[in-house]
Parts: sequence; C-alpha cells; structure tokens
Amino acid sequence: MSAYPSAEQLVDLFNWASPGMVVTDAEGRVVLANKAARQLLPDATAPGGPLAAALGVEDYAALLAARTTVENREVPFQNAEFGQGYANLGFGEVDGAVHGFWALRPTTTHPTPSPEPAPGEATTASAWIARVDAPDPAYTPVGEDAVPLLQAYYDHCPVAIHLIEEDGTVAHANWKDIAIVGATEKPDSYVGHHIRHIYADKEIVEDFLGRWDEDAPIIDFRADFLNKGERVPVVIFSTANVEGGTLKNTRCFVFPDNEPTRRRDRVTALDLSF
Repeated sequence: MSAYPSAEQLVDLFNWASPGMVVTDAEGRVVLANKAARQLLPDATAPGGPLAAALGVEDYAALLAARTTVENREVPFQNAEFGQGYANLGFGEVDGAVHGFWALRPTTTHPTPSPEPAPGEATTASAWIARVDAPDPAYTPVGEDAVPLLQAYYDHCPVAIHLIEEDGTVAHANWKDIAIVGATEKPDSYVGHHIRHIYADKEIVEDFLGRWDEDAPIIDFRADFLNKGERVPVVIFSTANVEGGTLKNTRCFVFPDNEPTRRRDRVTALDLSF
C-alpha cells in the first residue's frame, strides 16, 4: 500500500471532488459531506442528515453488521436535473467507532469530453461539473481536523482513487485503484509509474494528459483500464488541482462500470467508427 496523500491533498480531494463523498455514522447519518454530495442531496447531507434513508438503503444496518461492501447500487438523488445515480459504500473504524464511507455519482447523458449534445438536452456531464464548480455559500469546506476521517475514507470506500502529478506519474493510489489494475501484490509496479501504462487505449490517456494540464474535467467517461493485459471497463470522474497555471495533482475517481458491455466513450483522436 502506498502512503496517504498529504493532509493538504486529502482536504482538497474531499472538498472539490466531482463525485459525492460522504462519511456517515453507525446509524447512517451524515458526519461529513462534500460539495458535490450537497448538490445531489442538499437536505440529507447536512450534518446529522439521514443519508441512508434518503438513498433508499433500507438494509444499511444489515450491511454495517456484516461489513458488506456495496458497489454500483442504483439510488435516487434529490436533484431535479440529476435524480438518479449510483452509490458505493464501505465500512471502517475511526477511533473505535464504525463509519460508512460513500461515493455517489450521478448518471449523465453525455460524458465530457464528448461530442456536444443537441440543444436543450439535460443531464450532461458538463452541466454536472458546472454545478460542482459553482459557488455554494451553504458549503463550508472541511479542514485538516477532518484528515483522520479522510484517511479512513481513502482506506475503506470502494472507489478507486489516484492522484497524478504534472508529468503523468501516479503519485498516490488507494487499495481499490491498485486492485483494479492488478497491482495488489506489487503496488510499486503501478504507483510511481506513468499513468499511460494502465489505459487500454493510449489515445485516450494522451488526450486526458492535455486536459489535466488545462484544468479541463473528465466526467462520467467510460474507458478500459488494463489488469494484467485484460480490459477492465471503468467510469472515470476526474478534475485537476491547478495552482498558478501548474497542475499540482489530479483528483481521479474510478468506478467499476455498471454497464460493462456498453460502448466505450471516445475522444477526438480516436476513429469514431470504433
């Protein structure tokens, strides 16, 4: 297992991630919720909010008792434009208390990057990231006092997370990300190396590298990773932490694809007849 990202990176990751990130207590009530989660569930993500109930996760107590990992459970959101999506959930302890660690992603009609949708089409990925990036006076960013919970999130939420540096090197990857690319036995064969080695379609990662430099988001994008030569269908939500025009690191979240046989998304450099 690689070292945690720095406290600064974990705080940035949580506050400005493109998927919803939520920590709940043993009763399924909110302890921490990031800005994206508040866009999806503005009422249920206030401190103490009944997240599990709002998502229709009626078996939360049973899941917690068995420490069951949940991936790609279809759930409703309280957002008029993005009313449906998926939840991933894992459990772990912080200071002896069990917590739930959630990753929430909305479904969209058109990923970004992708060809522009027809005028008037809603639920596009570009509309989602515009919501995440818009000012929200009701959201108070977490600080470094939240780091123990954020480290536990990194360790227990079943969503792949990696941070890529300006030169394309994977600086940090959590256990799920390391597992998706088949590097559990040898994490250092992946962490510390260039990200291009895990993409099945090299044109996609080369396109992404340029987008990260320009602070352009990659949202709800279906691609294939490589796990010991085998294609693994994934859904990518990625934004860039850019300061002074320089990429400090990416904020990449990678979900196992709930529709693995669906056609992979394309970028301009690829043959659209694929």
